[in-house]
Amino acid sequence: MGFGFTHHAGIQAQVRAIAVEQIAEALAACRGDDDLDKVVHGLRRRCKRLRGLMRLIEPHFKLAKREDQCFRDAARCLSGTRDAAVMVETFADLLAAEGQRDGGGRFDPDRGAVLAQWLAGRVDQKQTEGDRAALLAPFVALFEAAGKRARRWSLSGQGFAQIGDGLQDSYRAMRDELRRAEAEPTAAVLHDWRKHTKYHWHHVSLLQAAAPDLLRPRKESLDRLGEMLGDHHNLAVLDDLLAGQDDIKGVRQAIAARQDVLTAGALTLGRQLAAEKPVALRDRFEHYWHLLPGKA
Repeated sequence: MGFGFTHHAGIQAQVRAIAVEQIAEALAACRGDDDLDKVVHGLRRRCKRLRGLMRLIEPHFKLAKREDQCFRDAARCLSGTRDAAVMVETFADLLAAEGQRDGGGRFDPDRGAVLAQWLAGRVDQKQTEGDRAALLAPFVALFEAAGKRARRWSLSGQGFAQIGDGLQDSYRAMRDELRRAEAEPTAAVLHDWRKHTKYHWHHVSLLQAAAPDLLRPRKESLDRLGEMLGDHHNLAVLDDLLAGQDDIKGVRQAIAARQDVLTAGALTLGRQLAAEKPVALRDRFEHYWHLLPGKA
């Protein structure tokens, strides 16, 4: 059924089906032979989807925190491999931007090449099948157990409230984190804001079929906001990672300048996406919800 609701009846059954499908597809990817970095990236995305689903049903699912921790732990099993690759990509983007900057870059290109080589050396490009199996084994164990549990998940309440309460709570948290970011735009605060923005993005994704012409643009805007905040976070991690290297003053200046641009853009877009009060957004989405067919 994909990552989304398709009808407005039987929310519990749909939640189970969505989770079981996401888990099954993740396990199938683990058994495949695609490029490991691509597989890990996909698996971590599925963990985020499932954690978003948990936020949506949390007020009516007493085991939500346990399952959320499971999916969080599964993602952490894979973090090292992917995070090293992300730093390579982040620095490559920074190098490209500095190379196109009017008046020249803030640091010597030769120094940038040395740092790029150092970052690339942190990524293990020689994974054997044994390495691959060992890396994925903890993830597989967690997901196999979660898949069995997901078939028995039970939600309290009835009707739209089963997801409407979580939708409203998560959106309110996104707005609260925006206010924090306006007052204190540090890397840590912006990263917290991003987490809640992504949860809301997942909720819009889950509900998109109810009003695709209206919700697709919102989803795309939330995606852009998430990308800006994600780039800001990656630059913060890169800055910390390079802190022990020599001759990086210009690099850190370039990172800070790029972060300033991302912060300004994120705040401008975020204010638009969070303009509506939580109760009003919930009511609007409930009207959309009833546009879905009653049965599959």
